[in-house]
Amino acid sequence: MLWNAYQIDELNDVADQTIGFKCVKWNEKDKTCPKWQACQPKRNSGRTRCNYDELIESLGRAPTPKDWGVYDSNGNMDNVETAKKCYTRYTTAPGKNAKVYNFPPFTCMKNSNVLFNDYLRRMSDLVDNTYKNKATDANRGLFASFDATLAQVNEARAGDHGPFLIKEAQAKLGSKMEIQIQKVGAGNNPATGEPWETVDWKETADKAKANGVADVDKEIADFFDGFYGPGSKSTPAKQHHAVINSYKQMADRRLTCR
Repeated sequence: MLWNAYQIDELNDVADQTIGFKCVKWNEKDKTCPKWQACQPKRNSGRTRCNYDELIESLGRAPTPKDWGVYDSNGNMDNVETAKKCYTRYTTAPGKNAKVYNFPPFTCMKNSNVLFNDYLRRMSDLVDNTYKNKATDANRGLFASFDATLAQVNEARAGDHGPFLIKEAQAKLGSKMEIQIQKVGAGNNPATGEPWETVDWKETADKAKANGVADVDKEIADFFDGFYGPGSKSTPAKQHHAVINSYKQMADRRLTCR
């Protein structure tokens, strides 16, 4: 999705562009950056903008500098196949604890910080404002690609979080009601083949009420508050839920802006 936003940001005046900028020296103590550097294409490339490989490399910790993207016969990026390739590249990299790199926002967006949800909100604003002021018949495909990628990211986030939600729901509510499960998207992680499932809360509530379970809505609301609320001891759950909500809000705004 960063790549989609980078392409869209190119429609804006150079002075107004923010995507693809990296903090030259991040001040960890103050969480500030005194200087920003735009992603630089390879010398003698003849380009003023980075390609996908160069943008990935600029984020840092790229295990290899080349051949990150997968493209169709027209030269358009295949988002799903590219995501699968990136996942494999990161998780099979040499060294210990190989995993997908969660880049901090200050490595890719001017005037950002370490807050990922703030970065998503600002990216969403940029895309929406650019659509409002710069969209034409010739470039609408850029926005369609961004929207498609956002939908795929929403599926991936829900699918990845699903097993943790299901486990916790069964542990906390399973003795009172049967937890109903539903597939997310196509039902499988396209990179690993693992199941993508989550709790079907509507079906869970409907069946529990039909079976005479008391205070079903309150029980579920209390579960959510305990798992995701301020008093939750599960910090990863709260973080995942906040990011999932940020992506959902981005998707909801597309409906009013397109």
